[in-house]
Amino acid sequence: MNRPLLVLAAVLGSALCASASAQVFTDTAFDALYRARRHAELERQALARVAARADDAQAVLALALVAQQPKGSAAQRQAAIGHAETCVQRQPQSAECHYALGSTLGVHALYEGLLKMAGSVGRVRGELAESLQLAPAWFPARSALVSFYLMAPGLLGGSRDKAVELARAAPAADAQQVLQAMVALHDEKPDAALQSLMAARGGRDGAVDDDLHETATNAAFGLLNAGQPTKARPWFERAVRERPDDARSLFGMGRSLAESGAPADALTWYERAARLENAELLPLDYRIGLAQLALGRNAEAKAALTRFVGAGKGSKKALDDARQKLAQLG
Repeated sequence: MNRPLLVLAAVLGSALCASASAQVFTDTAFDALYRARRHAELERQALARVAARADDAQAVLALALVAQQPKGSAAQRQAAIGHAETCVQRQPQSAECHYALGSTLGVHALYEGLLKMAGSVGRVRGELAESLQLAPAWFPARSALVSFYLMAPGLLGGSRDKAVELARAAPAADAQQVLQAMVALHDEKPDAALQSLMAARGGRDGAVDDDLHETATNAAFGLLNAGQPTKARPWFERAVRERPDDARSLFGMGRSLAESGAPADALTWYERAARLENAELLPLDYRIGLAQLALGRNAEAKAALTRFVGAGKGSKKALDDARQKLAQLG
């Protein structure tokens, strides 16, 4: 496969989705529903509003964010794109409408395949850039465009220099700190990124706080993958205090303990993570299996690893390792 397109898949599948998780609503009712993960109710109310007024920017944005969720369907994404296109046509000066269109186009292209993705990249970049131009102080648009420039290959519009320029131009110091940490993470410096973000306290802008959490968590997982759990653990300790309903943070806490030689404690965190929303997106059964093996509980380990291989959703490396361990268990 074409490597630039594979890299672009990472851009559209993670960078844009991560940015979409940030607080973007000025409508307090919509914001409350979104933060409570009441996506079905948010979609219902947004559809009622666009039926009454097609260029209701907040409602169009709500439909876009719902459609971009991991459980969103192709039909939801296509409908959200249509609503965003109408909104852009009727309100060309609406940053929210351009953001909704660009980010949803990108996520939809990922699901549709590499050829579709290559054809959409210019429009995705253009809509995100227009959103930022219209609202330069609106953090989600700046964050999404920084992510795009960092991750996309140069042939498809990527530019680390542009990402750095946008990060430094953020109007607030805490926003600059988060965006510059994203650059450090892109430069494969997770330790530097995490140290910077551990010193940040946030609290003034929910969008900045959300991206701080996302970027710091990515950096901490980078440290785990580099075999440095003791450096990652302080962040996960903070993350689970601040966001105890975030399955990924609890999973990371478990991994940091497991890889520091405390598999029994790790299991407790894995079990807690498994009860939270979107836990199915994490390789929990694989990590549970490894922890059970470390504790000598071979029957439990075999059951967990069998579930993981049967689901077939993990990385190739993890799946291959799980199959090898199952063969050894017999």
